[in-house]
Amino acid sequence: MELSFNRETMSEALQRIVGAAEKRLTMPILGNVRLRADDNGAIRMDTTDLELAWQASAPGSIPGECDVTVSVRKLLDVVKAAPADSEIRAKVEGERMTVGFGGSRFTLATLPGTDFPDWESRGAEQTLDVPQNRLRHLLEATMFSMAQQDVRYYLQGLLLVASGKLLRAVATDGHRLALAEVELDQTVEGNVERIVPRKAIAELRRNLADDDRPVRIGLADDQVLFDLGSAVLRSKVIEGRFPDYERVIPTELPATLKADREVLRQALARVAIVTSDKYRGVRMVLGEQGCQVMTHNADREEAQESVEAEYDGAGMEIGFNLSYLVDVLNVLETEQVRIGLRDGNSSILVQAEPPGSARYVVMPMRL
Repeated sequence: MELSFNRETMSEALQRIVGAAEKRLTMPILGNVRLRADDNGAIRMDTTDLELAWQASAPGSIPGECDVTVSVRKLLDVVKAAPADSEIRAKVEGERMTVGFGGSRFTLATLPGTDFPDWESRGAEQTLDVPQNRLRHLLEATMFSMAQQDVRYYLQGLLLVASGKLLRAVATDGHRLALAEVELDQTVEGNVERIVPRKAIAELRRNLADDDRPVRIGLADDQVLFDLGSAVLRSKVIEGRFPDYERVIPTELPATLKADREVLRQALARVAIVTSDKYRGVRMVLGEQGCQVMTHNADREEAQESVEAEYDGAGMEIGFNLSYLVDVLNVLETEQVRIGLRDGNSSILVQAEPPGSARYVVMPMRL
């Protein structure tokens, strides 16, 4: 069986879907891409790690009876090594695939496509169309707050909530919380919630363009689908009850700090020089003098910064993880930032100034 395809279109398709291939290779075939003909005669490609799956197509020539899998990373490396705009030919014989262009030839091991795990699609309970740039902004504004390793598995994902004309994303690791919203061009009946795993969110973000081409989101009982037009990502959802995030967001905050976002971010970056990887605590002192941030370490080294800011409220000191506040300042896009405070033992609420649709909660820490 012989296949042929263009370097550019094949490389683009493989780079979209390579992230779903299993790196640990608990099953060798999970590191492979399945190649077969789609309904239009193009080359259909599938990858999966059993938790999520990518499907994409690239124009080319492929026999209808072809159904084979080959290492997706090796095939991608071979395709990328070809000269620009070159036509690449491949031949499948037994358990080997020979890929060639110019004077180059590569022989890769294959496994039968019939052994590749099938991804069972579910009918969507709700479908949404969202511009790619809008969805990308939503993910970037929240995904950094997902838990990395937590026994509370439901925190290792992003909560998507569709209700009315809004799509909301919420992420928390138990120490901080990020919430953002974007408007929909349609109205959603009721309230639909799904927790999408961390890896699926990272894969989706990696493939979203900064334009207004639509993404069709399909929400089923146990999985979620993102159709980008050129590729489709499917993922299982995380079963579990996400925390009541509305209760976590502080209200009635009598003190307010307003500062230049970049000035505050750079001040925190400088005091971070003397912090350790394990201890990222910083103390913020607020009062008539404005704002001072300071920290120290086990070697009795210290750093202190005075930040020009507008503070309205009673004098107070509050400690928090420096990285958490810097992460928020990195994703905010306005020149000014507003921080609402109650006292030195309560969570702070960080927003853009003027406030937008995104809200960030950072818990205090004892110093």
